[in-house]
Amino acid sequence: MLFGILNTSYQSQPHGSNHIYQFVHRSGFLTGVVQEAEYKADNQYQEVILSAQYFQEQNKRYSTKGKVLLRIYGEGASLQNRDLIKARIVLQEPILPGNFGEFNYREYLTRKNIFVIGSINIDQVDFMGRGKQFDSSYYLNYLKDKVEKNIDKIYHYPYSALIKAIAIGKRTEIPPEWEPLFQDAGIMHILAISGLHVGIVTAALIYILKLLPIFKRTNLSYFIVIIFLLGYAALTGFRPSVSRATIMFITILLARYLNRPYHPYNSLYLAALILLFYQPLILFDAGFLLSFTVTFFIIFLYPIIKEQLGFLPYSISKPLAVSSAAWLGMSPLSAYYFYKISYIAIFSNLVIVPLISIILILGLISGIFSFIFLSWAGLIALLNQIFVKILIYLASMFSSLPFAYQYIAQPQLYQIIYYYSIIFLIVYSNSLWSKLSMIKKKKLFWTITISVVTYLLIQFIFSSNLLSVHFINVGQGDSILIQTPYKQNILIDGGGTPFNDFDIGQQIVIPYLRRLGINRIDLLVLTHPDIDHLEGLLPVLREIKVNMVIDSGITNQHNAYLAFISLIKKDENITYYQARADDIIRLGPDLEILVLNSLNLLAYGNESNFNNHSIVLKLLYKNTGFLFTGDIEEIVEIDLLSQKDLLRSDILKVAHHGSITSSTELFMEKVQPKVAIISVGLNNFNHPHEEVVKRLKDQCQQVFRTDRNGTVLISSNGQKYYINTLR
Repeated sequence: MLFGILNTSYQSQPHGSNHIYQFVHRSGFLTGVVQEAEYKADNQYQEVILSAQYFQEQNKRYSTKGKVLLRIYGEGASLQNRDLIKARIVLQEPILPGNFGEFNYREYLTRKNIFVIGSINIDQVDFMGRGKQFDSSYYLNYLKDKVEKNIDKIYHYPYSALIKAIAIGKRTEIPPEWEPLFQDAGIMHILAISGLHVGIVTAALIYILKLLPIFKRTNLSYFIVIIFLLGYAALTGFRPSVSRATIMFITILLARYLNRPYHPYNSLYLAALILLFYQPLILFDAGFLLSFTVTFFIIFLYPIIKEQLGFLPYSISKPLAVSSAAWLGMSPLSAYYFYKISYIAIFSNLVIVPLISIILILGLISGIFSFIFLSWAGLIALLNQIFVKILIYLASMFSSLPFAYQYIAQPQLYQIIYYYSIIFLIVYSNSLWSKLSMIKKKKLFWTITISVVTYLLIQFIFSSNLLSVHFINVGQGDSILIQTPYKQNILIDGGGTPFNDFDIGQQIVIPYLRRLGINRIDLLVLTHPDIDHLEGLLPVLREIKVNMVIDSGITNQHNAYLAFISLIKKDENITYYQARADDIIRLGPDLEILVLNSLNLLAYGNESNFNNHSIVLKLLYKNTGFLFTGDIEEIVEIDLLSQKDLLRSDILKVAHHGSITSSTELFMEKVQPKVAIISVGLNNFNHPHEEVVKRLKDQCQQVFRTDRNGTVLISSNGQKYYINTLR
C-alpha cells in the first residue's frame, strides 16, 4: 500500500529539469519523433503523440524529454510513426474541467504520462526525416494500419467501423447515431474491446487448435494462445479491460498446464496488482473500474443467482445469471459515469452477446484471410455484414422499448459504497440465515431495516429547503440553472459559440443537467436571442421535457432563433409567453421571480444586438435576493434605477460578461451586491474590462469568474447563502 501511494505520487507529475513540461506556456520550435498518429473528428485534425527531443527558444536550444500531444489541423496532415518533425508551437497544459462532474482531460492525459499539449496548423510543421531508433509501437501501429485498410477493402461503411471497433479497438469512425442506440440498449460495452472480446477470441482459438492433430495430445496450444493473447493486447493498446482479461486467461492456461487449481478471485487480484504496479493512476480510469467491478460481481453473484434460477433450463439460467450479476455490479458505476441506467441490459445481452461472438469471430477470420485470399475474405465479410445489420436492428429495438433506460443523478461516493455494502449484507445474511438462531435472525433483520431507513432519512434531510443557483461555465456566454426548494427547475439561457461549431448545449449544458438527475425544466428563459445565450437551449428543447418558455419576443431572423421558435411550436406541451416588465412569477409562498426589464422598442428601438431588450430578473427567496441582468447596457441600467429597493440584491450576475458598457457606478450603488459573478470565457472583446472588475471588487465582498473559478454554485436557505466553486 505504501509503495502504491509513493508510486502514484511519483507518476502524477513530470520529472527532470529537462522535461518538456518546464517549457509550458512558452513559444518556440519543438523537435521530436512521432510515436502515435490518428485522425479525429471526421478527419478534421490529426492527433499526434510526439516524443520530445529538443526545444528551441529564440537562439537557445535545449535538450528535452517527455511526451507532447499535438492536434494538427489543415489539409495534408498525414504524419506517421517514427517521423522526425519540427513544429513552431506554444506549449500548453491540458485543460481542466469547467464544471462540476465534467470529464477531467488533464487527469486522463496524466494517466498516459502526457503533461503538455499544443494545437498547430500543418504549415507550422517541417518534416525532418525518419527516426532511427527501434520502436516496437511503430511495428504494432503499422500492423494495425494494415488491418484497418484491409477491413476497409472488404467491408462497406459503416459496417467496417463496427468491425474495427470490436476487433482492434478503433471507435473513432462509429456513426454518431449508433452510440446512443447501444448505450440505451445497455450494450455499449461491445463497442470497446473488453474481457468479453478476449474471452471469445480465446475460446475460439483453443477450439480451433484442438481440432488440429498436433495439439490434441499436447499442451502446446496453451503457449500459442498465450502468445496470441499478448500480441492481441499489444495491438489494441493494452486497454485496462483487455489487460485484465489477458492476465486472467493466461493464469487459467498456466494453471491447466501445471495441473494446479484455478482461483478466479486470485487471478482477478493478480491482474489488478500487475496493472497498478505498472501504472497506478489507472485506478481512477473508468474502464479499469468497470472491468474489474463487473468481473468481480460475476464471480461473486453468478453461482448465487444461478441457484435461484434453477427452475429455468440451463441454457437460459446460465446466461441470465451472468447478465444479472454483471448488471448489479455495473449499475452504480454506469450512473456515475453516464448518468443513465439501462434496465433492458439484463435481457438485451442475452441476445446480443451470442450475436457479437459470431460477428467478432467472422471479423477476425475475414481480417486474417484479407492478407491471404482477399476474395474469400470478401465473401466472409458479406456474410458478416448481415449479422451486423441484425445487431443494429436489435439495438434499435431494445433501446426504443418503454422503460429501457432511465437518466439518473450522478451518485455520490458514499451512495455507491452503501449500495455495494447492502448487496454484500444481503448475500452473506442469506447464506447464514439457516444457521442462525431466532434471536440472531431478528437482529440481522433489524440491522438491514434500520440501515435502509437511516439512508432514506439522510436523503430526505439533505434535500430539504435549500435554493440552489448554478452559474454554469459555458465559456463566453450565459447559462444559469435554478433549483428551487419546491423541486422546480429553471434554466436561464444556454450559452453558445458564435465563431465555431462546438455544441455548448450538447457537450456542456445537457450533461450538467443529467448529472443532477434533471429530466424536466419547469421554466426556460431566453433573456435575448444572441447566440451566446440561445444556441445551447436548442438541445435542451430537443432532449428534455420543458413545461414553459419565456423570452423577450424581439424579432430575430437568425437560423438558431427560428429553430428555437420552431421547437417550441412543435411541442404542444410547452407554454410560450413573452415577458413584460412588472410580471411576477410566484414559485412558492416565499419564493418569486420579478421581471424588471424586457422588450421595449419604444425606449431602445429595434437594435440589432438585442442587448438592451434582455429580460432582467430578480429572484427573491425569503431575505435573499439574486439579480440576473442578461446583457443590458448603461441606458437600461439608468432606467432601472427607478425600481429603487427592488434592485438591491445579495448576488449579482454581472451584465454583458463584464463589458465596459455595463455595471455603471450608479447602478452598482443601487444594487449593493455582496457577491458578483461574471459569466465569461475566452474572447476578443476585452471581457471583463479591468475597470469593471476593479469597480466590482470595490463594491462587493467577493467576485467570481466562470473562466477562472469554473462553476459557481450558490445555495441559500433564505437567510444565509453558501458559495461553492469548482476551482
